[in-house]
Amino acid sequence: MARPGRLGRLCQALLIAASVIAVSAGIAHAQEADELEVLNQQILDNPQDVNLNLRYARAAEDLGELRLALVAYERILINDPANEEARRGYERIRREIEPAYTVMRTEVGARWDSNALNASEDAFILATDDREATTYYGRLMVANEQEFLGRRWRSTLNLELEDNADIDELDYGYVGVQAGPILYVGPHLAAIPSIGVGVSWLDGDEYYHEVNAALTVEGRLSGASYWWRARAGYRDYQPDANDFFSTVTDNGPYAEIRGGLTRPRVLFERDTLLVAPFVRWSDVDGSVFSFNLFDQVSPGKFLEYGAEVNYNYQFTDHIQGSVGALFRERDFRDSSREDTYVSPQASVTFQDVLPCDCDMRLQYRYRQNDTNDFSAEYDADQVSLALLARF
Repeated sequence: MARPGRLGRLCQALLIAASVIAVSAGIAHAQEADELEVLNQQILDNPQDVNLNLRYARAAEDLGELRLALVAYERILINDPANEEARRGYERIRREIEPAYTVMRTEVGARWDSNALNASEDAFILATDDREATTYYGRLMVANEQEFLGRRWRSTLNLELEDNADIDELDYGYVGVQAGPILYVGPHLAAIPSIGVGVSWLDGDEYYHEVNAALTVEGRLSGASYWWRARAGYRDYQPDANDFFSTVTDNGPYAEIRGGLTRPRVLFERDTLLVAPFVRWSDVDGSVFSFNLFDQVSPGKFLEYGAEVNYNYQFTDHIQGSVGALFRERDFRDSSREDTYVSPQASVTFQDVLPCDCDMRLQYRYRQNDTNDFSAEYDADQVSLALLARF
């Protein structure tokens, strides 16, 4: 009988080694499964033992039983909310097993404004009826999260449409998209670098288009949720966007930082405080001579800062009230003009009271702009009724 050659002996050796490794792996897997079962029996006798649950969670992760590990970490956090290993393990596994999803938020409504043109009584000879206008509007936000290139990504689409029933030149549209990976930098902290593009229309003609890059940070701390976003971009306005407005602004960069903090149970069990500060710098070219200031004014060159603050209270399961205000200070560069804008608001939202899966919000807002250029001073009353839904 012929003796096997070198190649045959090598193949036999490789098969034997693979068999040994497979048997060893099977034995190890069985031992780990047995250990998991033993730990499970011990936990049944003492479910609040943190060390037992940690050992169980680690063993379950090693076996790939992620949902069993998640339950173990949850048990630990119920009894020891500050346990750092359990917090990190819970967030890590939750992210791994979280499925891809898409969420949509919509708002459609009508808005009446007593001074839609932001006209100063001293600068324009307009009757009250010429200042008033009703706008029908719709907003849509679509956010999608899913795995791409081995990492979870978030993509968002924002769409806004406004149809002014009285002043066609105020018809407005905007669409923008943003996308970037989600980088988890802590148990309750994520950073999202992204790039985006956007385009808007005024009276049916293109108004401006832009490109931008942003970094968003989202997190939770001590019962509150927060976010902040730094964004920089370049915006290009189109000349003579419509016959009513002569577009002064041309093109240039901008940068902004915005943030938000949501804190529940501030004074009562059913209240929430929302604070959203911002600062924006813009260097868009284009200027016009102001006879009131006897100076050149560049509407697109400014530094502004402010905040929006709202306090919500849940009166019943179906009625929520809100009061708040928007404050903004805008200082125009290369000019002496300074604007201070204040807009307090009050609203009531009726939740789940209609046949559709939506809420209805009635809001009143007062708008006032004070400036050293009297032709740009104005005030207005605004009332809106909207339907809001999430899918």
